[in-house]
Amino acid sequence: MYFRIPQRESDEGYADMMDFAATIEDKKLQSTLMHILSGGKRIFRRFKDALSSDKEQLERYYLFIEGRNRMRVSDWFISIQVKLILE
Repeated sequence: MYFRIPQRESDEGYADMMDFAATIEDKKLQSTLMHILSGGKRIFRRFKDALSSDKEQLERYYLFIEGRNRMRVSDWFISIQVKLILE
């Protein structure tokens, strides 16, 4: 049996960026990211571009997003009553 994993909605992606930005200790970078998230065009692209100035934070962002996506998939499995067995 096969299931199509639902796509992540853009509002979930936006919420992830907001949550990640709140974890940034560098107040200047955090302020830049929050400004980007306050509106305008190409928010996702501009957010990643701003993070690219700090390779460590960019890598941390990708790990953060990966964790969130894994959690969403796990929650989805539970919602459709499928037990995931990892070997």
